[in-house]
Amino acid sequence: MPRIVDHDQRREELARHVWQLTRQRGLEGVTLRSLSEVSGWSSGAIRHYLPHRESILSFAATQLRGQTERRLRSVDLNGAPQENLERFLLALLPTDEESRAITEVWLAFAVAAMRGENYADSHGMLYAELRALFLQIMESFEQGGWLPDRSAQQAATELHALVDGLAVHLLMRQITLEAAEACIRAVVERMLRAPA
Repeated sequence: MPRIVDHDQRREELARHVWQLTRQRGLEGVTLRSLSEVSGWSSGAIRHYLPHRESILSFAATQLRGQTERRLRSVDLNGAPQENLERFLLALLPTDEESRAITEVWLAFAVAAMRGENYADSHGMLYAELRALFLQIMESFEQGGWLPDRSAQQAATELHALVDGLAVHLLMRQITLEAAEACIRAVVERMLRAPA
């Protein structure tokens, strides 16, 4: 009887190995040979799913996007508006092993994008979509009268910069999670005012 292979599961397994390599060696350390070494797969088996380095990195970027989306969808948004925003911002930070891996891999793609290496527009894909989401959220607050002293555009930029900065500081272990949470809370309290 022929063996049934779950191709999606095999691709996800490969993605985990690509992330492992990226975290250890950066994107430049992700090669067909290194992926074969860490996964235990033959080069031919890897090529069956991901035929060249570009496809390996594009796939890793797609997985990164999917993991980020799943994480954001799991945020409990049933509290007060300010609390919901705080939870959303916190979900974008490296607060546990999974989110730390996501952030480290995202940062590797960000560095590659700064060098002009856009693997499937991976950095643009994450940055542009996240930027649009920040803007959509802040426009909703603006329409509800929650932003008395700044535009939705300005607020979205401030929050995006805040999250990026805190993420890097947390990765470098320069601040504690408690300090990051306090910073988010203070910024949200200053930014949002409940409409009269």
